[in-house]
Amino acid sequence: MIGHVYKKELKDSFRDKKTIYLSVLLPILFNIGILFFFDMYISNQGKDEMNVVVNEQADNTVVQWMEQGENITIERVEDPVKAVEEGKALVAVEIDEQFMTRLQNMEAPNVTVYADQSSVKASATSESILGILSIQREQVLAQRLQELDIQTSTINPFEVKMEGLSGDDDGSLYIIAIFAQLVIVMGVMMGGMPAASDLFAGEKERNTMEALLMTPAKRLDLIVGKWLTIATLGMLSGVFSVVTFVLFVQYGTKTLVDALNISDNTLFFTGSLIVGIIVFSLLVACVFVVLSLIANTMKEAQNYISPMMTVAMIPYFLLIGTSVNELTVTHFLIPFFNIYALIKQLIYGVYDVTSMLYVAGSSIVVIAITFTLAYMMFTKSRWVLGKS
Repeated sequence: MIGHVYKKELKDSFRDKKTIYLSVLLPILFNIGILFFFDMYISNQGKDEMNVVVNEQADNTVVQWMEQGENITIERVEDPVKAVEEGKALVAVEIDEQFMTRLQNMEAPNVTVYADQSSVKASATSESILGILSIQREQVLAQRLQELDIQTSTINPFEVKMEGLSGDDDGSLYIIAIFAQLVIVMGVMMGGMPAASDLFAGEKERNTMEALLMTPAKRLDLIVGKWLTIATLGMLSGVFSVVTFVLFVQYGTKTLVDALNISDNTLFFTGSLIVGIIVFSLLVACVFVVLSLIANTMKEAQNYISPMMTVAMIPYFLLIGTSVNELTVTHFLIPFFNIYALIKQLIYGVYDVTSMLYVAGSSIVVIAITFTLAYMMFTKSRWVLGKS
């Protein structure tokens, strides 16, 4: 009987064009849109023109140093700081007008860089300027030491180097990881949300739930069939999101394509991801069922379910700054946290069976608890029939 209810609800859902649009096409367009936007953003990073203003009396030599920087344009103005505050430039630099004279006299002339650190472009421009000035300072220092017949190692006894664990990765893998989590989780939730609002709150609003309860099907069969329908739509949307994500990264991006490499463990990667999507879809469907049962109309159900999208983003933001090496067992045991942690681990090429089992096991326990609550509500006319 569960199979009959499941097939009937699934067919009814797919007959409604809104289901196709909201559960399949919208997540796909959402995925493509954010990937395209950030690929273009990364591709153009460092290529935009960096406008810098200096004081009119600035030393020409220092200005020439800065003009050597890529995409840096220099303009002399009377008040550089005011020009930045008015949005006419990204960075202001005040240079001692007697810079080279004082430098040759073994004095310490000043160069002051002003930038709004809340601006990404301004920060990047100021870092470029500071980098150029640092190189020139090192060259002046080396020349002075040579003139004094002093070895550089006397002043600089050791060197410190900083290298990332990701080798030559330019940050593309990090971008892929944070967006893979967002794309998959949002895809699953967006896929099940329209059906969840319709199959319970919608039935109550149309006064068809009472007629459905009069059929030979048991209430357990009805709620299981509806729950599986919502979960299936979430799974399909999640799978479409993954396929769209991988294909678009491979064939539609310029900077992200080299970072996504799953060819070495394609089977484990795919299997773990499918398991994660399935258990997460079942869990989300349970939560949606409870919220839809509380509501009396579809609009009310949407008002209850929509905030879940925001709640689901909390683990995302809490984990966004956590590296894959910092993930602990706790991350894989807490619902919603665990799916984000699993996706991040897979994207970074960490294939751990134990982590997958933690995700599946903890999710199944929460699914059992949430479904029991939903079934108890479904046995009460107060929740099934609503105000009618």
